[in-house]
Amino acid sequence: MMKISYAIFLITVFIMQNVSAHAGFTPYGRIYKAAKDDRAYLTQAQDSRLQLKLRKSLFLKDSSTLMSISSYVFLGHGFLVGETESETVREELIESAKKVSGLSGISFYLPVKNADQAVSETSSALEIKLGGMFEPDYPSSKLTIKVVQNAVVVLGILAPEEQKKVLESLKKISGSNKIINFLQAPVPGESKRQRRRPLRDLFN
Repeated sequence: MMKISYAIFLITVFIMQNVSAHAGFTPYGRIYKAAKDDRAYLTQAQDSRLQLKLRKSLFLKDSSTLMSISSYVFLGHGFLVGETESETVREELIESAKKVSGLSGISFYLPVKNADQAVSETSSALEIKLGGMFEPDYPSSKLTIKVVQNAVVVLGILAPEEQKKVLESLKKISGSNKIINFLQAPVPGESKRQRRRPLRDLFN
């Protein structure tokens, strides 16, 4: 049964990736975002592998999380964002995530679904992305945005001085006073812009 569930998980991930590609999210967009990312390429690859392990762990615990919970990994730290059906499910998912080997820790924003919640006045993630195009201090290519119950969750790697400007821009763009800040500062010496390039150094 476990093998069947995992096979379904892999097929679903494959379909979602291909749908995204055909919907306009071409590999070129991913390449561009990877190039703008302040993490070294090796670190990005390691984070991607850890994210897949985290996603698998959540799916095997509760397959319904595939669409309701988003998981991310930045610099070896895991993040869970989304709505859960109950406090019990929430705690189970957190405990499952904590058991994923290789992660340095887990942060989460997982409010329980509220059927009586009023219609959100907060902009959607897409609206925020589009609005950010007109903000000079908003580096959209470096950010991941998720809107959950009127709260705007922001993830990514940014220098401390950039983070303050981004948070101010987000409040203005989104119309929300609740910003969940999951931004991280780059590790010193970890940025690919700072690493040595043997061929270039050879001629300098």
